[in-house]
Amino acid sequence: MTTLTRWYKKQIKNGSLNYDEAQEQLLTELESFINNFLKQNFITRLFNRDHKLGYYIYGDVGRGKSMIMNSMYTFMNTTRKRRLHFHEFMHEIHESLAKLNNIDDPLSTIAKQIKTDYDIIFLDEMHVSDIATAMIMKRLLETLFANKISIITSSNYHPDGLWPDGLMRERFLPAIEILKKWLIVKSLNSQQDYRLFNNSFNNLFIISDKDKKDELNLIFTSINNSNSIDISPVKICNREIPVIKSGEKIIWLNFSTICGNMRSQLDYLELSQKYDWFIISDIFQLKIDHKDIARRFTWLIDILYDNGRKLALSSIVPIKEIYCNGDFANEFERTISRLEEMQTKEYLEKQLTN
Repeated sequence: MTTLTRWYKKQIKNGSLNYDEAQEQLLTELESFINNFLKQNFITRLFNRDHKLGYYIYGDVGRGKSMIMNSMYTFMNTTRKRRLHFHEFMHEIHESLAKLNNIDDPLSTIAKQIKTDYDIIFLDEMHVSDIATAMIMKRLLETLFANKISIITSSNYHPDGLWPDGLMRERFLPAIEILKKWLIVKSLNSQQDYRLFNNSFNNLFIISDKDKKDELNLIFTSINNSNSIDISPVKICNREIPVIKSGEKIIWLNFSTICGNMRSQLDYLELSQKYDWFIISDIFQLKIDHKDIARRFTWLIDILYDNGRKLALSSIVPIKEIYCNGDFANEFERTISRLEEMQTKEYLEKQLTN
């Protein structure tokens, strides 16, 4: 039977991956976790004295966290597992909470419901960016771990770095301590950003070009196979959003419209379910007081990236200069990295996530 570490060595040998000592060490440790996890049944897991129930893997962008989580999920030989992006998971939690508003401890009920289907959940890209999530994290984690639900999660930040300048952060601190209590916190300290190995870029990101509208029109036309064009607003989350134009599987939006006021992750999730291709035009350089716009843009790119959606854009400044200063600048580095990857041939050839 192929093990996680054997699979990794095979990928190195056939050239699919580059050898990385930090990755190999972490995969070896995770393989032991997988073996121990699969040996347990419901009863032994319930009374297991080893209270650690998973891993919190953190490190800079491009170090291989998603690759490791994907491979670990594949080799976790159980049907009682689930993998999704952290934002998607929290979206489901908030939706469930809205339906259980007359229950004293709705998060406990939700955790028990999750336990009926899953023993382990994989949550990619944990980062807390809204007050609603921050305020329920402590109780949510308590109830998940009380039901012996294991969690494997990745993040660009150590748990202590979550929600760093957030409103009422002192109320979020207990959630950090719960993460550190129940999960093994592990740094993936590779020195190489593997996204930089790929330089087969496509001309989908148009920077400071006076003919940008013509170029975006050519992209729109080449992708819009149905040739049907609509300029009327689209209805998302029961609200109308103005568009420049849309086709069967492509939508063209102005940056100020889609990342301005009154937009949320729910808007972006629903849009990603309706369209495969997105054109965002007229991105401008964000100033220090544009933190909210930067956060919405990050939400949008996270959701498009996680669902394999394709993107063309126009900006008056280079990607790395869109947002350089401000409270959200460090987190925005992940957005820059993802935008760079979304231009590559390899990303564009990926299958869409339904």
